[in-house]
Amino acid sequence: MLRFPCCRKQNSLALLVAIALLCTVPVVPAVAQAYRDRDVAQWTASLRSDDVRERWYATLALARIGPEAGEAIPPLLELLADRSQYEYVRAGAAFALGKIGGDAERVVPVLTETLGSDLASVRRHSAQALGRFGRQATSAVPTMLAQLRQNDAVFRIDLAEALWHVAKHERAIPFLAEQVRKAEAPESFEAAEALGRLASENSGQVIPVLIEALGSANADVARSAARSLGRLGPPAAGPLAEAAAGNQSAVRLGAVEAFGWMGPAGASGLIAALSDSSPEVRRAAARGLGRLGPEVAAVEPALLGAVNDPDSQVRATAAAALKRLGKNGK
Repeated sequence: MLRFPCCRKQNSLALLVAIALLCTVPVVPAVAQAYRDRDVAQWTASLRSDDVRERWYATLALARIGPEAGEAIPPLLELLADRSQYEYVRAGAAFALGKIGGDAERVVPVLTETLGSDLASVRRHSAQALGRFGRQATSAVPTMLAQLRQNDAVFRIDLAEALWHVAKHERAIPFLAEQVRKAEAPESFEAAEALGRLASENSGQVIPVLIEALGSANADVARSAARSLGRLGPPAAGPLAEAAAGNQSAVRLGAVEAFGWMGPAGASGLIAALSDSSPEVRRAAARGLGRLGPEVAAVEPALLGAVNDPDSQVRATAAAALKRLGKNGK
């Protein structure tokens, strides 16, 4: 995902670019070296347009085309290395180079150099692009490690994730875990998201960190952890069951939300949570069961029991969930 911080230049061009960024480029498959009825050669020519907006948009279009846009690598490298270029154009060039992924011998050194850019969006997208090159970017590791001392917290998180993709570096996951535990925005959320992306490869290391994060004081971090654990599916089921039986109500609530993200595989965890001592946890379990649908046979009987819960809000939530089941079953 292409991310940019707010630009410091307060002018009409910055406003237009910001508006364009909010209206993100639609995600559509690249077809035969073309995007929106323009081929690679046409988009490459647009990289030299006098219109900065056209140059920026061309970088995104070439990123959509991806590996088939190899002929655009030289002008993209020129844009990225040119310090007189507009910030977002340079960042877009880094983004495109990572998505295209070719000519590592020429591209990796430039991306390594721009890790030291004084422009946040340029250095962040350079880090992400290096991560996409994987082991082809091992020459960048010393610079990446040195840049972990940067003051830009989000950049450091991008670097740590890239270090894992490039070198499976031992500092990557502990660094991300440390940022999650800080419970500060936005870096803790970004770190939780990064761990979620790495979880399937590193479940043994990542799951305990995400379980802990379910009780984070930062609500965004807690939600990110729940979503990531839920998407992991069966590998996370056992640790989540333990968390759901623990003493911290915030962690139990997060575990229930994670079970909800699992779909039918989380049904048993949600049903067990209907007996939790916290009404908030029981309400969350009822909501989650209502979203599962009638194909899970045990859901309806569990919700019928919850309609008699001592808490009026739990009863109302269970009734609403049953109503939803009825609609989904039609």
